[in-house]
Amino acid sequence: MVDQLRLLLICLYYMRYLLTALFCCLLTTVFAQTPQLVVKLDKTWEQQQRWFEMNNLDGRFRVATPADLQHKIDTVTTALGGQVYHTFFFQVPDKDAAENIIYALSYVDYPVGSLHHDSLELVSELLAGTEEEAAKAVGGEVIYGADKTISGYPARQWRIDYPSKGGTASARTLAGVAGNRYYEIKVFSLRAAGLNESADRFFDSVRLFAPPEQ
Repeated sequence: MVDQLRLLLICLYYMRYLLTALFCCLLTTVFAQTPQLVVKLDKTWEQQQRWFEMNNLDGRFRVATPADLQHKIDTVTTALGGQVYHTFFFQVPDKDAAENIIYALSYVDYPVGSLHHDSLELVSELLAGTEEEAAKAVGGEVIYGADKTISGYPARQWRIDYPSKGGTASARTLAGVAGNRYYEIKVFSLRAAGLNESADRFFDSVRLFAPPEQ
């Protein structure tokens, strides 16, 4: 199982790499600025939007979002063969009025037989390892981590605070496995402290449809 877990984690490295490349221009510009002060606003940008449900049949998920999500597809050759990484994301137009600056949902299918949600021990180790590697990748600290479920499928949620120029930023993640598909839902914020109702709303709205028979 150790070798199998190592192989799965290596493949998830590509997802983190692609996400980093995708958001590089966005995050470099925003995080280079001084992080937001915790200022009480009458309404945040998210609260002013009309949230709507997005159903994606190919991705077999549903999520509530305050804005349309862009869809990016990357195909990468890994140790498990060619894998297709799907990323849905958007950046808020007004970072000063928003709780978060980027919302994203990604998924990738592993080859049949390499990963399945019924393999609870393997999935648990995969999610815990992903959390640890994610913190190392940004030089951050895991502030919170706990096992969860998404529509009955095994999942884990964590928050990582990490240094940015002028202060501390935060990345919140909800990751899970349904069938042989790995999902990762992320929210990036310039504020490391305080409640984040919009992130909670985004995470709580995620529903995963039953995977196809294999």
